[in-house]
Amino acid sequence: MTTVQAGPLPGTTLPPDARLVAGVGCGSAADAAELIALVERCLAALGALPATLVCLASHTRKAGHPALLAAAHHFDVPLCLLDDSELSADIRTPSPRVLAAIGRPAIAEAVAAAAGPLMLAKRKSAHATCALALCDVDFDPLAFAQASSASASIAPSTLSTSCAGP
Repeated sequence: MTTVQAGPLPGTTLPPDARLVAGVGCGSAADAAELIALVERCLAALGALPATLVCLASHTRKAGHPALLAAAHHFDVPLCLLDDSELSADIRTPSPRVLAAIGRPAIAEAVAAAAGPLMLAKRKSAHATCALALCDVDFDPLAFAQASSASASIAPSTLSTSCAGP
């Protein structure tokens, strides 16, 4: 593992047709406003607009996490959930604390990099981390979501129907 300073990777420039995946790791105390603000801050650090985001991704441990569902709904993108075998080994900023807690050196970067090359090493908020990866030209977020979890590809629509009331 190589440790580098969190932030845009050296020489990072986005192509005009950039499509990004936001890898997100979060604790149970994270709320939707925190996750949305963190993802927006990460996009801004790269000079990217929210429209470049094609999916949010996290670990299967976070299935059903209301803040992740709400953030995916906010950005109108699928939520992709990956298990340990699907995570990338491209970790730029490993966390000894995360390693001790869950046996993985990182979640945000590992999940993002599963979709393509990291563009932004993780950034932190109080209860979450976010990293951004550039999708390959043939990357299909819906196929990624379906391959990673049957429920992940419907996360945004599940949230809208579950919040509709009685």
